[in-house]
Amino acid sequence: MLVEGVAVLAGFEQSAISLRRGDEFEVVAGAGEGVVENIVGRRLPHHVVEGELSKADHWDAWRFVPHDRVGDEVLEYSHVPEAGELDAPDAWHPLDLLTAPVYDDEGVLRGLLSVDGPRDGRRPGADQLALLQKYAGLARTSVLLALEREDLSRRVRMADEARQIVRRALGEPTLDQVLAACRSAVTECFGAVGMWLTAFDEDGGNTTAWYAVGTDAEPVFSEIDDVVLHLAHRYWADQYVAHFSRGRAAQPGLPPADADRLLTFLEGIGLGSVLFVPMGAGPQCLGFLALSRVSDTPAWSDLEKEAALDIGRDLGHAVANARALDAERSLVEELRRLEGYRVSMVNTLAHELRSPLFSISANLELVESEQLGEDDQRCIAAAVRGTTRMRSVVDDLLTMAAIADPQREFVPEQVDLRQVLLEVAEECDPAAQARSQHYRLDVPDAPVVVAGRPEELHRMFANLSSNAVKYSDDGGDIVVRLVEAEGEVRISVADSGLGISEEDQERLFQEFFRSTNPDARSRPGTGLGLAIVERIVRRHSGQIVIESTLGVGTTMTVVLPRVVVEDDPAAEEPAPEEQRVTAPAS
Repeated sequence: MLVEGVAVLAGFEQSAISLRRGDEFEVVAGAGEGVVENIVGRRLPHHVVEGELSKADHWDAWRFVPHDRVGDEVLEYSHVPEAGELDAPDAWHPLDLLTAPVYDDEGVLRGLLSVDGPRDGRRPGADQLALLQKYAGLARTSVLLALEREDLSRRVRMADEARQIVRRALGEPTLDQVLAACRSAVTECFGAVGMWLTAFDEDGGNTTAWYAVGTDAEPVFSEIDDVVLHLAHRYWADQYVAHFSRGRAAQPGLPPADADRLLTFLEGIGLGSVLFVPMGAGPQCLGFLALSRVSDTPAWSDLEKEAALDIGRDLGHAVANARALDAERSLVEELRRLEGYRVSMVNTLAHELRSPLFSISANLELVESEQLGEDDQRCIAAAVRGTTRMRSVVDDLLTMAAIADPQREFVPEQVDLRQVLLEVAEECDPAAQARSQHYRLDVPDAPVVVAGRPEELHRMFANLSSNAVKYSDDGGDIVVRLVEAEGEVRISVADSGLGISEEDQERLFQEFFRSTNPDARSRPGTGLGLAIVERIVRRHSGQIVIESTLGVGTTMTVVLPRVVVEDDPAAEEPAPEEQRVTAPAS
């Protein structure tokens, strides 16, 4: 609108506006025949423009360069209209140049309003110049407003990009990795040359990470720690971002002497401006972030301060997360150490018990071979039962120690659960038959594969099956069923035995726990069998579910992740019902 207005109302055939883009001026709008097609989008080097303005005549806000002073270089970027020249002293020459430079408040040349081809063929008179003067004022307002909006839009975009980059980086596991993932992008988005971050330690100390474009040399920040550390706490409480430079030395809570020390330090490392951003989470200040520039131009905008404070909040959460992770690692390491100690102690105790138990058992066998009276035989039998139970306890302790050992690597392999359950059934069926129980195994006809340790899976299902036999009455039913589902395998061991109360179910997998049911307590056991089962299930990324009713029976269901075996059609989908086999273990 501006270029069309100045062309029509001021009496010129052509007009154009150029905006400064770094070291060039780009023609962004034009009016008149051939202007849009030929010069809009064209770029003129800054030095060419400055060179022409230096030899121009000053007509108030306008600069006039007669054709005989116009340099050849500027003609390369110009559009010269085809027009006749009047034979008059004030005739307009086709190569004459008339432009109104637009300067900002700091005297920096930001744009140009140019006109060409006066309709009357003459250089502007007094009235025409007065009108052009008004358009020069409009041009200044329009150009600076357009550039301000453009700069604001760029800063909004860059600040938003910086926030998004930091938030994506928060997924990194440590604060150092968070900074490494975002530091170069953040400095670029803010137009900074470097940044440093100081995080407060829980013990009252602090750690600092530094990044600067083009150098790895880290300044000695401890020289100004006493100046800035207390400011972080104050500024976090106030949610205030400080701009430190010679022109903005006065900041809340910063005495003049400390301000001078800080600025002298910054100048010593080649910095003229710093944006000081407190970091924290909730009410707690956890450190600060400082973004640096070589000079105070451009100044930090309110938008950049707001974006930087958002980043300070995000990085504060990163510091809090890093603290929590460090605490968790320390706790896990301590628990691992304690577990290792416990495993070592249990192993030592179990091995120490094995030797005397072997000696006792051997001597009891010798005594049993002698001719003894009835009372003596009962005593020997009780001693044999006791040593047998002690051997079971020792074996279970060693199994528990092996499974719980934090140093023991878990290396899974493909295991056919169907084969494991068949082997377990062969072991448990004789005990079931001795009590007239019905032990049934219901498994698919094809292999069912999971990832795990075969010896541990065998022990787990052996414990569940033997428990079902032990806690079922004579003539009871035990059914072991293997079912494939989408992505998982379900193995249930159901009995028609004593059942388990709800109170006992809550403690069932604790080590050495025995049921409060007197009938169950009367049956031999170590209290470790189900604890072993639960740990094996966890090691295999599974879960165990209990369904039980007192006096009715119990169903223990183990759910494990399924492994799909390539080129095995049976592994792709569960076997149809008619392909499943239900067979007694015997």
